Amino acid sequence: MTLSNLFSPIRVGTMALDHRLVVPPHGGSAGTLLGPEAYFEQYCRHWLAKVEGGVQWVGGRPNYVRNPLPPGFEPTGIGAHGPGLFRHPEFVPRLTKFVDRIHGAGGFVSSQFVLQGGMPLAPSPTLSGYYDHRVPHPMNLDEIAWLVTEYGESAALAAAAGIDALELHANHDDVLQWFLSPLTNHRTDDYGGGFEGRRRLLREVVASMREHVSRPITIGLRLCLDEMIDGGYGIDDCRALVAAFTADGNVDYFSFDVGSNWGDPSYVPMHTFAEGAWAPLCALAKAETDLPVVYAGRVTTPERAEEILAAGQADLVAVARGIMADPTFVARVKDGEARRIRPCIGLNECIHRGTVEGLPFACGVNPQAGREREGGLPAARHARSVLVIGGGPGGSETAALCAEQGHRVTLWEREQHLGGQLAVAARARMNRTYQRWIDWQAERLGRVGVDVVLGREASAGDVLAAGADTVVVATGAVPRPLAVPGSDLAHVVQASAVLTGAATPGRRVLVVSEDDRLAPLAVADQLAADGHEVTVAYRTAAPAPLVGKYSLGTVLGNLDRGGVQLEPLARVVAIEPEQVHLAHPYSGRQWCAGPFDTVVLACGAVPDDALYLALQGAHPDVHLLGDAYAPRRMVFATRQAWDLARTLA
Repeated sequence: MTLSNLFSPIRVGTMALDHRLVVPPHGGSAGTLLGPEAYFEQYCRHWLAKVEGGVQWVGGRPNYVRNPLPPGFEPTGIGAHGPGLFRHPEFVPRLTKFVDRIHGAGGFVSSQFVLQGGMPLAPSPTLSGYYDHRVPHPMNLDEIAWLVTEYGESAALAAAAGIDALELHANHDDVLQWFLSPLTNHRTDDYGGGFEGRRRLLREVVASMREHVSRPITIGLRLCLDEMIDGGYGIDDCRALVAAFTADGNVDYFSFDVGSNWGDPSYVPMHTFAEGAWAPLCALAKAETDLPVVYAGRVTTPERAEEILAAGQADLVAVARGIMADPTFVARVKDGEARRIRPCIGLNECIHRGTVEGLPFACGVNPQAGREREGGLPAARHARSVLVIGGGPGGSETAALCAEQGHRVTLWEREQHLGGQLAVAARARMNRTYQRWIDWQAERLGRVGVDVVLGREASAGDVLAAGADTVVVATGAVPRPLAVPGSDLAHVVQASAVLTGAATPGRRVLVVSEDDRLAPLAVADQLAADGHEVTVAYRTAAPAPLVGKYSLGTVLGNLDRGGVQLEPLARVVAIEPEQVHLAHPYSGRQWCAGPFDTVVLACGAVPDDALYLALQGAHPDVHLLGDAYAPRRMVFATRQAWDLARTLA
């Protein structure tokens, strides 16, 4: 595909850009603007990597606006931050250093203004979605006036640091969105009661920013195209907002995404959606303005970005997760190497690791993401022969990284294909994007000279006879058995057997979910798509506790549309030919469910570490990683591969 539209120049306010790909402001990133110097350096390196990789305009992490809170009240929710960042004594000095470094690398940078969380501030004491039920404080007129001034004074602080663009975050559960939406704004005063009333706060905030910033500066609005929730605002409301703010003449661009707060879709859409699925909605909003329009909403390939631009649906395309996966995205496209871009497959680890588990930022396919300050992997001081056993994410990533360092690498995989359990997962319709990474990884292994041997079962004797200096055991895991009476009956099968076609389930299926990850729900979704009547029994309070709220709404929506029945707080205690005995995990109450023709076990896995144990003491340098160490998600295996490769340098 000719990518001529991607690399045509455009002016956005004060910024002259030579291409149309941008990294929007987003919360998933490494380091912090404030805090210890090492964290600040990581913050800079993370964003600089994108500019050095060819991006001109980056958004940076959101900057929180101070709340007008009474003493002692603690704001809650994702993004909630009472004192804000702009008033921190180190904000201007640190932001100045950051901006100077981005400018020095040839880039432009935004400051996005966020007053998120929704708890406690809102136009009305109501709820914005279905995920939580914390009622917010309805703002009075004095608080609104205070907030308008606070936005303006905060804009002046950002401008003093040399920032290029100010972006108002009027979506994603932000108080500004809550004033815009009829779902959350039930006021009858001048800040509600109709379209002009609902947009008044945002209009006054924009005017305040212009009044407080004395130099020319770019101001943009981040708006939701359609909240896609009952009672919320839709595309017609968005079009009216765009037309009205264009007529006001106070803003320079619009940035759009779609979705409700933790709904289906959420505003960080899953990999189940088509690339750029809502670009046609963006085109409708774009028709209401002559200002530049940025489309954001799961675009991870240059080809799809080009299609959106060529169709006139947007003027620029935002790529956030795609450039997390490969910061050299733009440079590779410019160099004609688009096929070498490491693909984002939408695992959403970038957002869920932090929000669900409190872990540092990371990307499942790019193990260097979040660790840019460490630099790239060093070249091997002494090239060694490395034998990797297992071609799943952990093994194949280790093999590729070691070869890129200059080691001589051989990989043995017992199946006739690479990917390990990821290849099995990719057979579910929910996970089709996973195959993109497997194919990319296979091409990469060939390019860097790894000797890949498929269909090779490894024994300890074979490994020792190979004579490698270093052995890496990444043999993965095997399904965890369910230790209850009847689990050995003929109609009880493993989820992996269903996905690979090794087992053919009957019409009525019970999926036993004892895995906190997405896998059980992906299997249930696939069974429903194939026409089965599906029930999922899980003993936790919610299905898939490690699937965060940015993804879970979409998964549950798909299951419901497929007719899947959910049986929560249900522990399987016995299986009979047509029925299953269940027990409440806390009270112990028992009941029966069924009839079922097939019981599918999706109970996680246990390490397959027998080869490693056999090699311990018999080989001087053997390593264990990935699921063979402890079954986790892909991101754990690829990050472990990165650290292992560093030790082998």
